[in-house]
Amino acid sequence: MRIATAVLAGASLLGLAACGDDKAATTAEPAAPAATATLPEAQATTAPAAAAPADKVICEDANKASESFRKALLTIMSTTGGDVPKKDAALMLSDFAANLEKAAEGSDTAVGTALKANAAEAAKAAKADDPVNAADNPESAKAAKEFNAACKAVGVKTNL
Repeated sequence: MRIATAVLAGASLLGLAACGDDKAATTAEPAAPAATATLPEAQATTAPAAAAPADKVICEDANKASESFRKALLTIMSTTGGDVPKKDAALMLSDFAANLEKAAEGSDTAVGTALKANAAEAAKAAKADDPVNAADNPESAKAAKEFNAACKAVGVKTNL
C-alpha cells in the first residue's frame, strides 16, 4: 500500500513539475499531435450537419408549414371578411416558400425535389402583382400533387 502511494505521489509531483517548466512547454513537440488529433473530430461533427434530412422528416416538416400557412390564411380571412390583402398574401407566401425550402434543404430525392418545386411556385406567387390568384395556378397544383404522391410513397400522408 505504501509503495503504491509513494509511486502515485511521485508521479503527481513529476506531472506538476512538468506543468511548471516554461522551457519544456515551449520546446516540447507533443502539442502538435494533440492538435491534429482534434481535427478528425471537427470533421466528424460537421459531416452529420450537412446530411440531408430523411424523406419522412421532409414530408412532416412540409405538413407543418402547410398547416401553419392555412391557419394564418384563415385568421386573416376571418378578420378581413374573406379577402386577403396583397401585402399579407405576399408575406405569407414568402414565409411559406422559405419554410418549404428549409424543409427540403440538402435533399436531392424525389420528395426533396418536389418540395423545392412547391417552394419555387410559392415564391413566384409571392412576387406577383396579385399573389392570391398567382398561387392558384396549374403549375402549383401539379407540384403539390407530385409532392403528395412522393410523400405517400414513403408512407406519409400530406396535403400541400
